[in-house]
Amino acid sequence: MLFTLLAVLTVVLLIFFSLRFVRVLGDVASGALPSELVFTVLSLELVRNIGSVIPIVLFFSVLLAFGRFYRDQEMIALTASGIGQLSLTRYLLWLMPVVLVVNLAFTLYVAPWASERIDTVRHEAENRSELSLLVAGRFTESKSGKLVMYVEALSEDQRELKNVFVQSRSRSKKSIMSAETGYRYLDKNTGDEYMVMVDGYRYVGEPGQDDYRITKFKKHAVRIEEKDAEAVRLRRKSIPTSELWGDSELRNKAELQKRIVLPLSAVAFMLLAVPLSRVQPREGRYGRLFSAVFIYVIFNNLLGASYNWIGRGTISPLIGMWWLPVLLLAVAGIYALWQMRGQAGWLRDRMAGYKLERAR
Repeated sequence: MLFTLLAVLTVVLLIFFSLRFVRVLGDVASGALPSELVFTVLSLELVRNIGSVIPIVLFFSVLLAFGRFYRDQEMIALTASGIGQLSLTRYLLWLMPVVLVVNLAFTLYVAPWASERIDTVRHEAENRSELSLLVAGRFTESKSGKLVMYVEALSEDQRELKNVFVQSRSRSKKSIMSAETGYRYLDKNTGDEYMVMVDGYRYVGEPGQDDYRITKFKKHAVRIEEKDAEAVRLRRKSIPTSELWGDSELRNKAELQKRIVLPLSAVAFMLLAVPLSRVQPREGRYGRLFSAVFIYVIFNNLLGASYNWIGRGTISPLIGMWWLPVLLLAVAGIYALWQMRGQAGWLRDRMAGYKLERAR
């Protein structure tokens, strides 16, 4: 089961990584995130979502591992030796405390920390200097829309610029500046940042008008507007668990319950996988995989719906999401009893035969 667990975890994380990678590349293309922070954000995203994928990974791991016993007829030998589904369930019970503690650690502490780091990194990226947005060979527009900048080449530290083009727009006029070289300059007294252009020309006026003015300069500095520093806005996923305890806001209560219910559901999924893994001889190892996917999709939808119900006050937080693990356990119990219906008849016949022998 451990090897199956690692294989399923790898596949799930690869799928998640590919989906998030496309989204992060979109943020890089739009200029919302520097390219050097791509793998930092992706790594934090993976860490943040491990606690959420543990239930489905454990569910499929137990399902596939025990399903192999039935496919290879090993379960028949185990049953003949006195090891049935009840014994396998007892073996899983030894793993459940470890699963519960590890999953709680991820959902209660690791995931909020990673989410907070993601919010901080993105906030710093959005509030970085306009000049740090420059990419060699690509036009870059400032956040205010007043500047359009282009550089043909950048030094490694992004301080030196080559073949610079800047268009400045205001209500009264437009100006275009081009220079062979340039560099970034920070005024220590005022804290203002400038793009200093060296050996270039400045063109002021509207194209087609006769009042066009051309100026040649040795040095010309373009002041980069500063952004208003704002506090980091943390998402609800980024709020530490210690702050959620005792919070009266309904959505915060829903967030806390979700962090606790996910590990409990992981344990319930493990128990459900034991009877679900029982397949017919010709059904194959993956015969119940479709049923498992269907069950997980329903559970995930109910989890999201319960989260919204609590946040809107539709249901009481006392009911909340606690019924979801109970529902999974109930499904596991019903499924196991349904599979044991033949054994119950066999046991009843044996008891009747035993009583008849004693009566004789």
